[in-house]
Amino acid sequence: MEEFDCGSWEEFERQILVISKQHEDIRGKRSIYSSPALFRGQECANWLLTTTLERMSITNFEVKKYHKIIRTVQPQVTSLTMKDWDIPNYSPTEGQLTQPPPGYEFMVYLRHHGFPSPLLDWTRSPYVAAFFAFRSKQPSPSENVAIYSYIEYCGVGKLISSNKASLLGLGSTIKTHKRHFIQQCEYTICRKLVDDRYVYCPHEEAFQQNNEKQDRLIKFIIPRSEREKVLEKLNFMNVNAYSLFGNEEGLMETLAYQEIEKRYL
Repeated sequence: MEEFDCGSWEEFERQILVISKQHEDIRGKRSIYSSPALFRGQECANWLLTTTLERMSITNFEVKKYHKIIRTVQPQVTSLTMKDWDIPNYSPTEGQLTQPPPGYEFMVYLRHHGFPSPLLDWTRSPYVAAFFAFRSKQPSPSENVAIYSYIEYCGVGKLISSNKASLLGLGSTIKTHKRHFIQQCEYTICRKLVDDRYVYCPHEEAFQQNNEKQDRLIKFIIPRSEREKVLEKLNFMNVNAYSLFGNEEGLMETLAYQEIEKRYL
């Protein structure tokens, strides 16, 4: 993992322009495939890149077990939302590490509503990622936030080994909750084979064995003291809780920022 200590928000924006230019140069070569740059914001620079399922479970969760769980909750979710979901039967195959898990669209829906998930969510917008990094006004264990940039394919093929933690970008062309599209989301998943069973494993495990020509991860560290400046700019760009969540809770959070925090605090 590369790491940049940005002393200001402006320095972060300059670094993003540099990364974007490098990426455009790679993608401009017709014989080379490079995947889109994705971003993720975290309000504490010391936090690891962990999924909500990792934070709940102390062991690697078996893929088959998680699939059984989402099939169990599906009838209740369908009854409440009147939306039906196609969740194929689970069948482990040799090519599983290169394919989305069965029921991927439903997993995205669950992830956006707080259900523990093996999906790590990213956005194609560094500004959306910045909002999530700077969103909270609550005290943090760190004086800095972190915004990650991730590129899965950097111009060469990708080696995948079943007995090692393998990252897979799952793409954005799916039918799911509107937040997926509003937030310009994409997702990654990390799996490996343990005792002839596929399990979800930590993203950090895969990044530690990173090859510089694939799975390029960059961490930008920015002072939390930049929060007021950043949120004001993002709000001016219409990047706020209401525009990103599209519900009443998001509206109230945005109004609280505009009418109380911005004007009086």
